Amino acid sequence: MGDKVAPGRRGGRGRQQGNRQGKRMEIAIHLGVHLTDEDRLIRCLMRNRAALLRHGIAVPGTGRYRGPLRRIAHAMRDQPTDAETQEALLDGIISEDEVSRVVLSSDCFMANHRWAVSKGQFYPAGAEKAAGLRRLFPAAKVEFFLALRNPASLLPALIADPRSGGAEQVLADTDPLTPRWSALLAAMTEAVPGARITVWRHEDAPLLWPEILRELADHPDDLVLNGTFEALGAHLTDEGLALMSQWLAERPAMTDAQRRRVLRAFLEKFARPEATAEPAPLPGLNPDQAAELHEVMSALYDQDIDLIAQLPGIDFLEP
Repeated sequence: MGDKVAPGRRGGRGRQQGNRQGKRMEIAIHLGVHLTDEDRLIRCLMRNRAALLRHGIAVPGTGRYRGPLRRIAHAMRDQPTDAETQEALLDGIISEDEVSRVVLSSDCFMANHRWAVSKGQFYPAGAEKAAGLRRLFPAAKVEFFLALRNPASLLPALIADPRSGGAEQVLADTDPLTPRWSALLAAMTEAVPGARITVWRHEDAPLLWPEILRELADHPDDLVLNGTFEALGAHLTDEGLALMSQWLAERPAMTDAQRRRVLRAFLEKFARPEATAEPAPLPGLNPDQAAELHEVMSALYDQDIDLIAQLPGIDFLEP
């Protein structure tokens, strides 16, 4: 069985800088999912690009790879790939040679918004898409990262998002009680055997944010990223964010556990009202029906998370 990984346990792995020919490349691919971090993770890492590069970690601009990688993975799905293929792709994505890890991110690598839910599943082609991305980098160590979101809030959010096609598209062939994240992850472990797959609950992300950034970039523990906590502005009032940032800046030597306790306290005291509001109900339900469905879906999600935490090949982050 896979071990449940405590946030911060891995941290930086003492990476030595090396060129792309002299060391096995690491490719970290963040898959989203839709309507979770909304590019906040990759924007924070891009803001720290120069500091990360000093440790051999490249964070290329998203415009250099998002569309091209999807198209190339599809075009080459039945063709052999090798180290030369990988090197040619990397030459188009990064220009630096002293790189041993590359961080890529797109919530559309597995599907566009319209196909996030289909046939009673989350991302029914997701495992195949992940395998296609891995095949593009056959000489590299490829790792995948993704957040999971409670279907009770994700499905209404997808319906409300204009990119998703509305309720008719999202619920066209799917019972809201059917989709399971564990099914996607089990399929991924089969499709990309041996690849590290790290997941966390979107609902826990505010407490885990620094650890998630560190896991994705695999930067040294003592590297402090600029703007780490700016993403929490979506959850905290301006006053709360300012006070929390000052508090943490004055105590840089905190452990992960200590910092999570501080974050939890500020989130409880200074939460934005909209951040704690109940999600919109699924269409066609009265308030009582909506509340009952939300409770059932949330309970199924909790059960699914318990299962995921024990799946072989899955590293699960939790507060």
